[in-house]
Amino acid sequence: MTEDKMSFWTLLGQARESAQAGETSVAALILNELRDTCRTGDATLDRKRMELLDVVSRSCGIPFELAPPGPVAVTERPSLAGELGPITADGQPGVSLVTCAMNRSENLVKALPSWLACDELREIVIVDWSSREPVSEALAAAGLTDPRIRVIRVEGEPRWILSYAFNIGFRAASCRQILKCDADIVVDPRFFELNPLRPGCFVAGNWRRAAEGQAYVNGFFYIWKKDLAKVGGFNEFITTYGWDDDDIYDRLVQEGVTRCDVEGDTIYHLPHDDEARTGDAAASVIESAAHEIGSGTKFLIRRNRFIANVMPSWNERAILLPMVGEDDGHSVPVLRRQGYDPNPVPDHTVADADFYAMRELASWRLGRRVLELDRRTLPLLLDRPFGKLSLLEVEILLGNAPEGLGAADAFCVIDLDPALLPTEGSRAAKGVETLRALAAARGMAIAFRGPFTAPHESMAPRLRTEPFLPSWFNIGMPGRVGVGALRDTASALPSRNVVVTFDATALDALETAPAPAAPAVASGRKRLFMDCQHGLGNRMRALGSAASIAAKTDRELVVVWQPDHHCDCTFTDLFDYSGAVIDESFVDGAAATCDVYNYMEVEGGEKDKPVDVNSPRDIYGRAAFVLQSPFSNWEGDNAFLQGLTPVSAITDLVMDVRHPNDLSAHVRMEAGAGLDHNSYDQPDGNWSEKDHELIHHWRAKSHFSHFLKRIDALIEAGEVETLFLATDLPETYETFRKYYGDRLAWLERSLFDRSKEQLYYALADAILLSRAPRLLGSTWSSFSELAMRLAPQKMVVEMSGTDF
Repeated sequence: MTEDKMSFWTLLGQARESAQAGETSVAALILNELRDTCRTGDATLDRKRMELLDVVSRSCGIPFELAPPGPVAVTERPSLAGELGPITADGQPGVSLVTCAMNRSENLVKALPSWLACDELREIVIVDWSSREPVSEALAAAGLTDPRIRVIRVEGEPRWILSYAFNIGFRAASCRQILKCDADIVVDPRFFELNPLRPGCFVAGNWRRAAEGQAYVNGFFYIWKKDLAKVGGFNEFITTYGWDDDDIYDRLVQEGVTRCDVEGDTIYHLPHDDEARTGDAAASVIESAAHEIGSGTKFLIRRNRFIANVMPSWNERAILLPMVGEDDGHSVPVLRRQGYDPNPVPDHTVADADFYAMRELASWRLGRRVLELDRRTLPLLLDRPFGKLSLLEVEILLGNAPEGLGAADAFCVIDLDPALLPTEGSRAAKGVETLRALAAARGMAIAFRGPFTAPHESMAPRLRTEPFLPSWFNIGMPGRVGVGALRDTASALPSRNVVVTFDATALDALETAPAPAAPAVASGRKRLFMDCQHGLGNRMRALGSAASIAAKTDRELVVVWQPDHHCDCTFTDLFDYSGAVIDESFVDGAAATCDVYNYMEVEGGEKDKPVDVNSPRDIYGRAAFVLQSPFSNWEGDNAFLQGLTPVSAITDLVMDVRHPNDLSAHVRMEAGAGLDHNSYDQPDGNWSEKDHELIHHWRAKSHFSHFLKRIDALIEAGEVETLFLATDLPETYETFRKYYGDRLAWLERSLFDRSKEQLYYALADAILLSRAPRLLGSTWSSFSELAMRLAPQKMVVEMSGTDF
């Protein structure tokens, strides 16, 4: 038992004995002396002592008034004169708040009154890291004085270094408990009541659980000083913004200290820009992708994570920055660096950290294949702005001719036909040169694509040196154009990069003058009319199967796409399409000239009836499902869908969103029980009651909570860093935004219906979902299926209710 506790109990016993002997005046004197002298600064202990004094006084009938509540400042602080020592494990009872500032007194002045309102704080240590206006002067000007405030001035520091500054504050702190608080954090008076600090634990902010706009509370923590000493405080290998908080939390947990999330409404982060946070001036003009990445806080965080992982482990044996102080006990103590830096990070390690952080963040925007670029090719890619980069440029740098990227701002990708390869001196080779000239007139270089792993050996030698891409590689969404579109320089192309199919038709067009466009439906050919039904995903899978059947049986495909409450737009509202399109269904009169295959059972149709392609008549399909034929298969159907060119309004939406991400998630909850109020979610005229019950069942399985649990597991396993979300309810977006913060990408919108405008977003959502290597989909959702069909790469798919 400490001397303080023994003295308290001894005097309390004397008071009781005096009262029992009838010496109430003596007992009263002792109790009043204890009331005035027994406060330790430990708010919990002091409160219990006062309660005990009150109980004794009342039981003995002694007049007694409780001491008014209020803070108890530290009375004996260690001198900072001479060499500053390490972070010590011991200290006085109570809590020391430690904060630091460099030219951020404006926020400090706003936050400090909330700290002074907390009686539990015995000391507020403010490390002034060479601010232009000394913090002590700013506080005096604001009229902020309190015996608990202790400003420590550090002189001669040209830039902000958090790890050094806070470690100095921890080394100077007097109390057993430390509240680490940035200068922009407001603390609620209820903080200590709602966030008790238990032995073996620390309380910390958590960006994953923080309210919107409050992610920066992640750096706040409340801890026992002995636990802080055990890990050596902040890692002084980290001397720029980012990762310092996660690093110290990881080391504390490894030491067996349990992390507890702070009660969210007991602290608040005052908003400000990244320049104030990092100490670096914001760039006025973004000149390149490398510049854009390097100017962001995410780059700094990942850079420092690499440094922390490769440098020696930081712990209690680490040598902290040597500091020497001047302290006369009255004015503001002043500290300066002394001697060498004991923890330098080698230049080659910093260069490695820059490279790997830059490459990782570039892969967030341009796909995982960026991670295969080396120190030579990554700068070639990122030297241009993101507006002039796509998956195509990445593949060119990884391909046979990375120098082909050169100074070209755009590419014309020539899709080769294996039956028409441009061999030396052939018509095809001459046609390619004509195509090269047309592309050059548009400011474009050429690249080849074909069903080979490398340029075919029969191609002309000069052409084999041009960039070549296997046809199964994902090159993004360049618009597909014909020779005529390239020739028509007065008209804009659908996208910066384009694809031209180099077949016999294209070769003829290159050798002749432009001719009038052919009619949409060729005369003399049998036709396959595909009347696409229900929502976008249903319509697209039906159309894909019809396109495969038509192509393989020499029938003209005619798209029948009537807007209705399921999908209130035309086909050409969504796609730049040169084929035949009819905007009105004619199923009732189709039997006069066509074999009709109506798969809509609610209309009396026969679902999955095999299509007889040998019929001499035209074929009319009406379905929300794939047509049943051996000529329809997953790969062929999807190839047609992937070859469609969305209108520019949709591609613009896609390009505005970070992609690809590590994971995409489609959460389909609308049409579930209680969420089926829309006409297109009701069984009447749409589907059977049995199917409606199945929809309710599977919508319950795709509740967002199931997705959160699975995504958390993937993040914990290190398999997912970023994700894209598409969902049908605004509440789900709000939940994911709060939960995942900057990890999350989504296409922001205010519409959640089936209007033309919303369907732009829907198709963009499907494309963005398809670009991730892993998809969490909703079972019994044709929209999740559409994302799979549009995926140009192999995709790992997990479905709600079956896989998670």
